Amino acid sequence: MKVSWTYLAVLALAASLWAANTENNLRRHVHYLADDAREGRGIGTKGLEEAADYIAAEFRAIGLAGAFDGSFFQPFDMGWGVTLGAENHLASSSLAFDTSSGIMPLGFSSRGVVRGAVVFAGYAITAPEYEYDDFAGLETDGRIVLCMTGEPGEFDTASVFEGVSYTTHATLRAKASNARLHGATALLVVEGPIYAGTTAEVLKPPRSDEPYMDCGIPALRVTRAALSEFYPEFDLEAVQKFIDGNTAPRSFELKGDTLDLTVDLARESVPVRNVAGIIPGDSAVIVIGAHYDHLGYGQSGSLDEKSGSVHNGADDNASGVASIIETARKLTEQPTSPTVLVVAFTAEETGLGGSRYIVDHFPLDLDRVRLMINLDMVGRVRENKLTVSGCKTAEEFPALVESAAQASGLDVTCKGDGYGPSDHMNFYLVDKPVLFLFSGAHEDYHRSTDDADKLNYPDMARVVTLTTDLVRTIGAVTPPLTFVKTTEPPQGGGRFRSAFGSIPDFSQPDSLLGMLLSGVREGGPAAKAGLMRGDLLRRLGKVTVNNIYDLTYALQIYAPGDTVTVEYVRTGEPHSTSAVLEHSIR
Repeated sequence: MKVSWTYLAVLALAASLWAANTENNLRRHVHYLADDAREGRGIGTKGLEEAADYIAAEFRAIGLAGAFDGSFFQPFDMGWGVTLGAENHLASSSLAFDTSSGIMPLGFSSRGVVRGAVVFAGYAITAPEYEYDDFAGLETDGRIVLCMTGEPGEFDTASVFEGVSYTTHATLRAKASNARLHGATALLVVEGPIYAGTTAEVLKPPRSDEPYMDCGIPALRVTRAALSEFYPEFDLEAVQKFIDGNTAPRSFELKGDTLDLTVDLARESVPVRNVAGIIPGDSAVIVIGAHYDHLGYGQSGSLDEKSGSVHNGADDNASGVASIIETARKLTEQPTSPTVLVVAFTAEETGLGGSRYIVDHFPLDLDRVRLMINLDMVGRVRENKLTVSGCKTAEEFPALVESAAQASGLDVTCKGDGYGPSDHMNFYLVDKPVLFLFSGAHEDYHRSTDDADKLNYPDMARVVTLTTDLVRTIGAVTPPLTFVKTTEPPQGGGRFRSAFGSIPDFSQPDSLLGMLLSGVREGGPAAKAGLMRGDLLRRLGKVTVNNIYDLTYALQIYAPGDTVTVEYVRTGEPHSTSAVLEHSIR
C-alpha cells in the first residue's frame, strides 16, 4: 500500500500535538502538587488532603472508576506526633523543674513515674568494635542513667568513632536502647558543654510531625543549668574533656538526692488516604503507582540544614504522580487487555505505609496482579538516561522492557531486584514482579529546593510513553510472567555492624509491642531461621524488641557471625529459634 506524505505529516503533527499536550498537563499537575500552598504534602497537613482531592478529580475527569466500592479514597489512620501533658517534672527533695524551666520529654519517651539514684554513663555508648563501653563496671539496674549527646571526639577527625562523622551510637534512640538494656529505669540526656557554644540552651518540645515510637523507658532532655542545681559538685565539662581527650569512659554514681521523674505525653494518630482508580479490563491486573506525600515543612528525612521551610517535593514525587495521571489518560483513550489499577500512595516517606496498607486491603483480587510499576522521582532525566529496577523479578522483563523502551527514545538501564525504599517493595514481598522507574538522585533530594521549575518536562512525557508501552507490552503477553525471588542482598545498607535480613512493616500500630515483619530477605539470617511475613519479632539476643529501633540497636551491638536467640510470635503462638548474623552491606 502506498502511503502519502500528507498522511505521514498528519501522523507526525498528531504525535507532536500529543507530546505538547502531555507536557503541558505534566506541568499543570506538578505546579499544583508542588506549590507552596500544598505545604510540602506532609502528613497531617491540609495540603496533603488537597493533593488527594486533586488526584481523585483528575482520575474522575479522565474516566477512571473509583477503586474502593466506587470511591477513589482508601482511608486509614497512622501514628503521628505526641502531645505533652501537664505533668512533666524532674525533682529532688528541694528542687523541681518542668518543661518551662529546664527539662523536656523526648518524643519517643515512654510515659511513667520513676524515682531513683542517678548514675552518669558518659555518652551511654557500648561499642565493642571501638573497644569502648560507658557501662563497663557501672551499676545501673534500677537507676536513672544520665548521659551526654553525641559521642567522644565528635569534632576530632582522628576520633576512633569514624572521625567527624557520627556513628549510630550517637543517636538518642541508641542511647535509650542501651540504657534500657543495662537495666536503667529512665534516661536523662544533657548536651556536653565543650561542643555547645555560648548560646542559651533551648529545649524544643517533641514535634507534631514525626511518627514517634515508644523506646521502652521514660527519657528526658535536661539543661546543664538544671543539672548543676541538682548536682553542684558535678563538673560535667571536666569529665567530658577527660572522656574525649582519652577516648576512655568515666562513669560513676552521682552524689546527692535521688530524683523523681514524671513523663506525661499522649501519642496521636492522623487520618490519611490512598487514592486509586480503575481502568476496567479482563481478570488480569496491572498496578501503576506513585506516592504523593512528601516532607511537609522538613520532617524527619529532610537534608536541609534548618527545618521549617516548605519541602515541595516536585521530583519526589509530584513527578511520579503527574506521570501516572497522564499514563492513565493514554490507557483510557486506548485501553489494554488487563484491568489497570492506578494508585497514588500516601505515607511513603514515613515507611511505605500506604502501599503496605493497600497490599493488605487490596480492592481487587491480589492473586490476579501480574506486575506493579512504580514511578518515584522521574522528573530529572539527564543525558537521556532512565533506570528501571526490578528487572530480575521476572525472567521475561529484560526483553520486554527493552522492547517497550524503543518508542520512548530513552536510554534505559534495566537491572536489579525488587527490594528498595519505595512502594514497589511491598508488592514484591507478596511475590509480585515489579518495575521501578527512577531518573536519579540530585542535589535537591529531600531539600526545600526541589521545586517545579527544575523538572525536565519533555523527558517526563517520554517517561509517560515508556510507562504506557510497558503496560501494553507486558499486558499483551499471554502466559503469566515467571516471578523470580532473588537471593541477592539489597543494595546500599546502613551503618550497622550486622544484618538480620528482616523487612519491617512500618505501618504497624505503635501500641503493638514487637516488630512486625512484612517479609524476610531470601537467604538471609531471618529466612534461614524460619521467620516469614506476618511474624512478630520480640527478642534478638539479649535485646527485647518492641519496635524497629530496638532491632537496629541489636544489630549495632552484635557482630557478624554471632549466634543469637530469636523469639517471635506467629498466629498468636510464641516461638524461639536461633540465627547467625551476617555482615551489613556498607
